[in-house]
Amino acid sequence: MKLRERLKESEFEKAFENPKKRTGHYIILYVVNNVPNKVGFIATRRIGNAVKRNRAKRIMREAFLSVEEVLPSDLTFILLAKSEIEGKKTKDIVEDLKNILKREGIKV
Repeated sequence: MKLRERLKESEFEKAFENPKKRTGHYIILYVVNNVPNKVGFIATRRIGNAVKRNRAKRIMREAFLSVEEVLPSDLTFILLAKSEIEGKKTKDIVEDLKNILKREGIKV
């Protein structure tokens, strides 16, 4: 499995012009259709220090990889870590992401 191309810093602004926002327990998923077939991961300082933010992004990347094959290729996904992600296992984030995608109407 190959992760989709990452959003560049300049593309984040364009992606946030008109996103669909879906909230889960540990992450917020933004679905964007004006920048095709990319993915972005955000962990703000509210998560904690750099070690905690990097761990959160690493877990979100792994969760995204587990469901990437069933996602439509014409959409861009941005995952934003919530403060509740701290201390959670990858399987918790995968389940949260699957639940969000099911509510979005994407069969996982």
